[in-house]
Amino acid sequence: MRLHLKPQRVARALAVFGAMAILPAYALPVLRCQLEEGGEVRIVETLQGSNPYDFKAIDLGSRFRFRAVVIGNANAIEYIKLYAYYRKEKISVLMHQVTYHAPRVPEAGATAELTGLVTLYAPPLGRQLQYSCDLAGA
Repeated sequence: MRLHLKPQRVARALAVFGAMAILPAYALPVLRCQLEEGGEVRIVETLQGSNPYDFKAIDLGSRFRFRAVVIGNANAIEYIKLYAYYRKEKISVLMHQVTYHAPRVPEAGATAELTGLVTLYAPPLGRQLQYSCDLAGA
């Protein structure tokens, strides 16, 4: 099996792992979202960053895209924004956006529910996307 890696992703991963190596005994919290569309379940984990444009949307089936943005520093999370898009052909239309200002980060090893279960329906056929996100202390 041949593995194809984009240079930008390799550089970002090395930067993240390099930053983790120099962090004190505590690490950054993780936003963990469970996404379900068309019977397929995906778990997406997002670490915090400082530039909202570094966070890319992911495709879910042929009808939806999802994007999680976690902005903060080593001391706290400033905000979390979650976006869901409906896809039609090559166009993505924003159908849902929510912001969580300064969410409380749980203790190391603990997890706190952030969103509850969110259900979205795409026009015109009513395809369904469900997601829920938790914030895990590191």
